Amino acid sequence: MANVNLEHLAGRRVCSESGKTIGYLEEIIAEQDGDELVVTEFHVGIFAAFERLSASTVGTALLDVFGLRRREGLYRISWDKLDISDPTRPRLLCSDDELSGFERADRGK
Repeated sequence: MANVNLEHLAGRRVCSESGKTIGYLEEIIAEQDGDELVVTEFHVGIFAAFERLSASTVGTALLDVFGLRRREGLYRISWDKLDISDPTRPRLLCSDDELSGFERADRGK
């Protein structure tokens, strides 16, 4: 299991296999596993930026008003679909077509 300093990943441009930019890494989701935190997914895109700034309710409303919430380029990426071996250049390990559109997870709100 590799260890990566998360502060080196936040805000980085994420590229597809073909080198196309799909967005910026805005949120890193991790779960406790014993004494360690294990990354489960990465959030990329404008909605993730609102979530990171703790304005998800307001951010969701604004994105809905402008019709941007389901716009292409908003992604939730599973930990195993992002190569972070070089934290300065994260890249997808799957095709663009395999990414699911970003849908905000219900966090009990």
